[in-house]
Amino acid sequence: MNILLCHNYYKFPGGESEVFEAEIRGLTRMGNETLIFQRQNKDIEKFPVTRRTGLLFSAYYSQNTYRDLRNLIRNEKPRLAIVQNVFPLLSPSVYIALSDADLPVIQAVYNYRLICPSAELFTEGEICERCVSGNTIHAVIHKCYRGSYAQSAWYASIIGLHRHLGTFAHRITSFMVPDAFLGNKLAEGGIPSEKIWRNPNPFFVQDYEPRSSHNGYVLFVGRLVSQKGILTLLNAMLESRSTSRLIIVGQGELADTVKARISDSSLAGRVDWLGPRWGDEITRLIRDCAAVVIPSEWYDNLPMILCRANAMGKPVIASRINGIPEYIREGENGYLFEPGDAATLSRLIDRILQLSPEEYSNLSSRARLFAEQVLDYPIHYANLMTQIRSLGRGNSQ
Repeated sequence: MNILLCHNYYKFPGGESEVFEAEIRGLTRMGNETLIFQRQNKDIEKFPVTRRTGLLFSAYYSQNTYRDLRNLIRNEKPRLAIVQNVFPLLSPSVYIALSDADLPVIQAVYNYRLICPSAELFTEGEICERCVSGNTIHAVIHKCYRGSYAQSAWYASIIGLHRHLGTFAHRITSFMVPDAFLGNKLAEGGIPSEKIWRNPNPFFVQDYEPRSSHNGYVLFVGRLVSQKGILTLLNAMLESRSTSRLIIVGQGELADTVKARISDSSLAGRVDWLGPRWGDEITRLIRDCAAVVIPSEWYDNLPMILCRANAMGKPVIASRINGIPEYIREGENGYLFEPGDAATLSRLIDRILQLSPEEYSNLSSRARLFAEQVLDYPIHYANLMTQIRSLGRGNSQ
């Protein structure tokens, strides 16, 4: 079938853009035609002053987006649309254009933006659900978006306006979420629960070759911010065996703190911070690690690093929070600990590093099998086609 995919790329690459491109790849591989309607936030830097000023208003509703999208639909006649991010260049006018064209809309949801202006349900160092009920003024009071009153007010008013108008709840046909936890939060925020359905991230297990041995270290990949649990992980390393090793990949506001902490004599030589890394280098680091650690202390969803780790036969040590436990089976593809519990995290790191080669190989095989049975694209695609058929538009492949 002919499927339209809409996405506003963020300024910097990340997991959401990765899953969008994976969806395009998968749909095309399964014999569908894909139409791409996209914008790039990195282009904003090139805008003249007048256009940047205009963005303050077009982020609420863009006549250009509405016109261009209606013309594309009229000319190409897609069967349905899958929409991911629309902020700020595409704007919620995407939903209005699709709805006016009587086109079914599947919203792929990978963050909390529809109910939280900052998209994370996390502010001032702790989980925050103040805006879930609909009053986004809290985001302004707490400067939730980039620590700015002005930018927080901008996003709070955009989200607040379209929630009030029912743009999300009424003009979107279906909401695809990676975990039930995220779906429940959307429902609490006014999205009709009957429109919400669960589907793992589009991901290709066969892209990754498993390795059933390791080079004696655990790995953290992510932003160096408090909600990612990086400080808890460093505390765990202080408590772990003196021979345990950790490699950290990422950048963020806590970079200087991390650098100072790992210079401590008890961590020196045991913790390496590599800064940001991409592509093949990340793949190599995952391949050679004993486990990937995801010590999240916010409502993280299904991290792509979890998918990649399991696909490469690597267990995951993760926080028991939000949607993550839906994808961790204890002793099968990883282990769980309570958020912030450095002592238990330390014991789990030591446990995996102390496994015999045979024990580790068996754990590695189970992690890979989990990826094949739960996370591979054919599972995602089958669920997607079932949903599309339920919309009454399009044919199965």
